[in-house]
Amino acid sequence: MKTLFYSLYNLLLYLVLPILWVSAYFNDKLAGSLSGQKDITSRVLRFKDKVKSDPKPIIWTHSASAGEFEQMRPVLSRLSELDVYIYQTFTSATIFYKASHNKTFHGVSFLPWDLYTRVNHFVTLLEPDLFINTRHDIWPNLHFSLRNNQIRNILINANLYQNSKRLLPGLRGINALVFNQIDHIYTGSTTLKSLLEQIYAGQIDVVGDSRFDQVHERSIKNKEVLITNDLIADRRVVIYGSVGDSDLKIITDAIAQVPGDKAFMHIIVPHEIAERDLIPWEAELFRQKIKSIRKSELAQFKNESVIIWDSVGQLADLYKYADLAFIGAGFGAGVHSVTEAAIYKVPSAHGPNYDILAEAIDLVEKGLSAVVNDVVDLTTFLSMPEEIISEISVQIEVYVNEGLGATDRIIKSEPLLRSLAPQ
Repeated sequence: MKTLFYSLYNLLLYLVLPILWVSAYFNDKLAGSLSGQKDITSRVLRFKDKVKSDPKPIIWTHSASAGEFEQMRPVLSRLSELDVYIYQTFTSATIFYKASHNKTFHGVSFLPWDLYTRVNHFVTLLEPDLFINTRHDIWPNLHFSLRNNQIRNILINANLYQNSKRLLPGLRGINALVFNQIDHIYTGSTTLKSLLEQIYAGQIDVVGDSRFDQVHERSIKNKEVLITNDLIADRRVVIYGSVGDSDLKIITDAIAQVPGDKAFMHIIVPHEIAERDLIPWEAELFRQKIKSIRKSELAQFKNESVIIWDSVGQLADLYKYADLAFIGAGFGAGVHSVTEAAIYKVPSAHGPNYDILAEAIDLVEKGLSAVVNDVVDLTTFLSMPEEIISEISVQIEVYVNEGLGATDRIIKSEPLLRSLAPQ
């Protein structure tokens, strides 16, 4: 079965690649990835020149996209304290061009497309001592090459949700073939471990999710004043984070219908902030006779009850001002990260599509976040009594504290990293 799978997989890749090349002329992200594939070898060779002059262990870290890179940040921070080289790869062109100049890396490139000849050439040229992957960017030929070249590879923050296609009867065996090329898996909960055991026979350790470490460390450094006390006054602050079209109607309806016995400051942070993304929010709020203002126009603030946050990269820091939070995309492909709000002990709500995130499942099961199906659910959540908010906040703090420390547990568990860490 293994030989048949890899033969069919590679045949399919060779059939699909010409389509990708043509598509790259019409898609900026694909074009960026295609362009980045061309200089992978030269980047590795420049990196290996550094290694020749001062040999020491090479740790290869991989982050598919921005979310995975955020999870990897605390691991990279710990690795930078060790006497090692760090070589970072990305799949997404967006995060590559944004983060490729990070001084933590001694070398950086795109991950080669998963043709065996390409990835095997990359692996044998780089010669890493350890490969650290995060979450679920698993590629058959890559992991086959790592195993063939006897390079230890581990998966951290491993995620697998109950309804994952990986667990379907026809695909479970195929995914087991690929996953069992991994040497060690670290995951965030016993629930995830039990799901992973359906396709992985190796060692799985429950250590938590390094995303908690990253967000916690960011919260400690969060000194910037984004909202003044004068602006908030005595209002209940609600942050609507990473929201999009699928959230728009239910949020604006709830803002219009929430009981008027308390003053609110609603801060809407769209997932995208192009004009085409902001205008629908303004139009619907105007239709409902709700006054709003953009963050970029706050100099002209006239006591509006809604701020539309038209700046990027500040959502995680905004949660420190929140009494409540609504996390977007739960009515679409799946809810965005609930971790940032939890770090600040903020009770959150989201739509029903949350089973792709282990932390969201945990918070719902523990009664620490609310699932919103309609506008009544959201208005009920927004009207939560102060004493209930305080009680939930205390319980969220306990949950978060239990989740911290995943990064250090991984470092201490891995033989190479443990041997290099200060005793």
